[in-house]
Amino acid sequence: MSTGTAPSFPRAVMSIVLYSRRRDERLGVKGASVKTRRMRQGVLVLLLLLTGCGTFGPAPSPPGLDVPRIANLRFEPDEIAPGAVATMHFYFEVGSADLAEGFLIDQGIAQFQFFTALQPITFDLRSYAGHVAGFAELPVLLSTEGVRWLEFYVVSRKGNVSNRLRARLTVR
Repeated sequence: MSTGTAPSFPRAVMSIVLYSRRRDERLGVKGASVKTRRMRQGVLVLLLLLTGCGTFGPAPSPPGLDVPRIANLRFEPDEIAPGAVATMHFYFEVGSADLAEGFLIDQGIAQFQFFTALQPITFDLRSYAGHVAGFAELPVLLSTEGVRWLEFYVVSRKGNVSNRLRARLTVR
């Protein structure tokens, strides 16, 4: 932290928690006020973790001629059995007609636990190369039960990243 850079997320959260513990010990605070403060800190940490879950992956490229854009993301059917295949549909536009791949980030609630995948599911979109605009359909197979919020974005061969869209899919 002495180099002038911002501390990493876990280190920043731990410094908040440790600072308040040291302050409580120094001031001699005990009892219900400490429990209330700890509860608030736990809620704060949980909120920080949940809001940070949608930030995985590269940031979208600024709008331009060669930057892909996607719209109307949906899954059919929107409820499937574990191990069944759902079809993901979306509309795309890319001025350079060079779609390369798509990334699907899996987040959701299963067995009373919130989860997020640290590695996205990758789709090869080279079959849509040469198309400036159109609809794409891709099969998606998920085997774990739960309610999922799937976030999707595409990348062109030049490395331009599209906007991100989210859709819900229930696996039961």
